Parts: sequence; C-alpha cells; structure tokens
Amino acid sequence: MYKKEDLITGRLPVLKPQIFSDIRSDYFNSQQEDCATIKNDIFIEEIDKHFRSQTQNDLTGFDSFPQKDLIMGCQHYIDNLILKHGINGLQIFEHDYHYYKKIFPGISYITLDELSNDKPLLMAVPFPGHLGKHRQFEEIMKKCNREKIDVHLDCAWMVCAFDIRLNFDQPCIKSFAMSFSKAYGLHWNKIGLRWSRKKDESDSVTFLNDADAIPKTLLSVAKFYMNRLPIDYLCKKYKESYFDICKNLKLRPANVIHACFSIDRKILYGLSRYFD
Repeated sequence: MYKKEDLITGRLPVLKPQIFSDIRSDYFNSQQEDCATIKNDIFIEEIDKHFRSQTQNDLTGFDSFPQKDLIMGCQHYIDNLILKHGINGLQIFEHDYHYYKKIFPGISYITLDELSNDKPLLMAVPFPGHLGKHRQFEEIMKKCNREKIDVHLDCAWMVCAFDIRLNFDQPCIKSFAMSFSKAYGLHWNKIGLRWSRKKDESDSVTFLNDADAIPKTLLSVAKFYMNRLPIDYLCKKYKESYFDICKNLKLRPANVIHACFSIDRKILYGLSRYFD
C-alpha cells in the first residue's frame, strides 16, 4: 500500500534504483578497456543511436541537426549558452529549471506575449513546472517560427519522460541536448550530446570537442551503462506503477516518471521513495 507520507514536496529527485548502483560497482570491480583509445566520432554515433532508440516518446527530426557535440551533461549545454549570451541575453520562462533563479536571483522571466526576436529562447522539454511540454508549447513554437526567434531546448528530462510527441525539425529550433544523468542516475559522470543545425566555431562546447578535451573516463562509464540498459529503462520498468501510485493516492499524473501533481495542479510531488 502506498503512503502519502512518502510524497516529497519542495524538490523532485530523480529515480536511482539499486540496479544503477550495481552497474557502477560492476564497472569499478571489473577490468576496462583503456579509455584513452575511445574515438569521439565513433562514440558520438553510438550515443546518438542510443538516445534515438527510446520508445516511450515520439521524437522526430534528429536528421536536421547534423552537428553533434559531446557535452558534460545538460548543465554544460545550459552554461555554454549563458556564457555565450549572458543571462540577460536569453529569454527564459518562469517555472523552468530552478538553477536560473538560484544563481541569478534577480532574473526576469518572460511570457509568451513578451517573446521577441532580439534574444534566443532557452527552454526545457519536459518543462519542470509543468512536468511535460510547456502548456503553451505549440503557441510558443508558432510565434518563434513566425518571428524568427532562435530556440534552444534543454531536454535533460526527456530520458525519464513518456508520452511526449515532439518534432525537433522546426525552423526556430537551432539546438537541443540530452544527457545520461536522469536516465541512469549518472550525475557523478555527466555526459550527453548536443545536436545543432550547424557548427558554431565561437562557443566553448565546440572548442572542447575540437580539442578532444572531453574526459575519456566519462565516455567509458557511459558505454558501460549503454551496454546494459536501454535509455528509457526507468519508464519501461516503472510506468505502470507510476499510474497506480497516482490512482491510489488521488494525484494527477504527468509525463515524467519521478513526479506528479496534486489534483488541483498547485503542488508538485516527488515520487522517488516509491521505487526501489
């Protein structure tokens, strides 16, 4: 029986079942290939294929983004955009990643009506405050396409989400990124991929990739997890239990496996205590 006392408020920790710890132990207790021999171009194709192999969401349009660069987690992707444009040079909606408010307490958020084409839009999909696509996502995309507003999508939660339909191949979308952190509890070994329409010679992610400066140990650990679990393992294993929890505790389900709403949508609850 599920207990309401196990609901988490104020934060939404991702799931970290025992199997993730077991794989980590296996990695460090077994002999590994020399990670210095891993070729970035080969690994990029492997990780690209792995992300695309998910079956819990309907994601299309990858092929319109031929430039693929390794990132040290989606945080790296975000920080690179902040470095390039400045926090005031980006448009961000309220209730996006709490990190923005944490490091820039005076941040000014924008609304759909306030969107303008003089700054790029940085937005998470799934959107943290809505636990799925932003509720105005289609209107946002229409306006950005119409007014030629560049869009960059932080898809950190896509690997622990389900039932999201998204075509990345919209003119306004210039880049997007995913990582393994939420998929496998790999916050201690952050690695992911940025997809871009074209190569940008003027940013730090490009520089690090061209210099072969992404640590090879990150790639080695990622390969070990890739070979043992599908990218959407969490949703495949726990989706049925997720809806059972919401039904039993009279909660409103959403589109990410580790969180849901109160019935009135006013409170977000973390569910990580219900999963092994």
